[in-house]
Amino acid sequence: MNIDVKNAFDRVVVICDSITSQTNTVQPLKKLFAEDIFNFISNISIDDGIKRYEYFNKVYLHNEFMTNEFCGNDSNIPMLLKEFCKVDKTVLSNNNLKSAEILIAFFITLGKSYLLNPMDKKYINVENFTNIIKSMNSYIEEGSLLKKKEVPATQHINDKCMASDEKTDNETVVEQIETLEELLDELNSLIGLEGVKKEVAEIINLIKVKKKAEEFGKQTPPLSLHLVFSGSPGTGKTTIARLLAKIYKSIGVLSQGQFIETDRSGLVGGYVGQTAIKTKEVIDSAMGGILFIDEAYALTHGKGENDFGQEAVDTILKAMEDHRDDFIVIVAGYTELMKEFVGSNPGLKSRFNQYINFEDYKPDELKAIFYLLCKNKYTLSDNCDEFLQSYFENMYNSRSDDYANGRDVRNFFEKVYRAQANRIASMLDNITPEEFSLILLSDLETAAKEKDKI
Repeated sequence: MNIDVKNAFDRVVVICDSITSQTNTVQPLKKLFAEDIFNFISNISIDDGIKRYEYFNKVYLHNEFMTNEFCGNDSNIPMLLKEFCKVDKTVLSNNNLKSAEILIAFFITLGKSYLLNPMDKKYINVENFTNIIKSMNSYIEEGSLLKKKEVPATQHINDKCMASDEKTDNETVVEQIETLEELLDELNSLIGLEGVKKEVAEIINLIKVKKKAEEFGKQTPPLSLHLVFSGSPGTGKTTIARLLAKIYKSIGVLSQGQFIETDRSGLVGGYVGQTAIKTKEVIDSAMGGILFIDEAYALTHGKGENDFGQEAVDTILKAMEDHRDDFIVIVAGYTELMKEFVGSNPGLKSRFNQYINFEDYKPDELKAIFYLLCKNKYTLSDNCDEFLQSYFENMYNSRSDDYANGRDVRNFFEKVYRAQANRIASMLDNITPEEFSLILLSDLETAAKEKDKI
């Protein structure tokens, strides 16, 4: 699973659900989205388009929409884009929701994921990909949804950001390069994580000093950039790892800077020999970037004699040794289990010698995350803040082993969103933009009660 594709996909699904719940739309938007994905993959694939979609369907759609349900469409304009454009011209656009842009951003992310994957890129028609994205952008511009100067939100795929045939494979996708200063600003703008930010800054300083020493012809001790991220779920481990991939690319540590996320299921097979093949494929896709292994302890923790997790570990360790200059591995999971994982193998212990601990978010930070989720989408009535402070203090003080930090905040936000949608559903014909985006204390109370039922 590619986490960037998943995040972009989830954003579109949320909009589909929002439109369905807040309008009289009867069109099955998620199915429409799946068919558009099938058509997009088919139209940019030189070969194996159906297999590529079937994999997408399995991983992201959980086999919900099979190819025999689709009629096929050679048009460069997704059917869902047309629906989103209609919605963006109506009441939902007053909520600052640029659905069309978010949909195009998904297709850009999906196309880039194939072009950056060594297993896929030679089977992808870059020109078709370019033309499809151009067509989408032209469609929404012609509909006066965006002025040309506003298009960078989705980024045109044109002569400036898509390489010509004369460029190398590594240059087929050229993203807008973020400077180190911009990336550090993004890091420092994250809520909480003060200890993590300090650790990352120290790593960057070490790299800078090492590079300067090399310029002066001085020898420096080897610097291992492989990391162990320890802490509870929802504390930003994936976010930081993704940022590190960009930071390392910007300072020349990594050649490509892609971020590949996986876990045990993406590495371990069911029979002898399969695991090494699966693991090598994942490693190859991460070469030049960061391989992030979530819940890495599952590779070795409590498994029987016939388990192949150790085979995956051995394959990864070999790659870390063979490609030490352009391949970084970050393993993540619960603190004690990660200590047990690293200590289970001398090779792991020698390569993972730096831990970054992610502490649980404090109540004020949890509340700040909630407000961030509301930003540019919802406003809260004046009597909500005190309730939220009390709610998140109780969440923090009563946290248990399954406490998920930011994920719990997002789950609560989604319950608030549903409560608000149900409250205003009968008012849509006469609702004002302000009422449409207003969250009341009663919405928070309803959401809190729903959470208590679980």
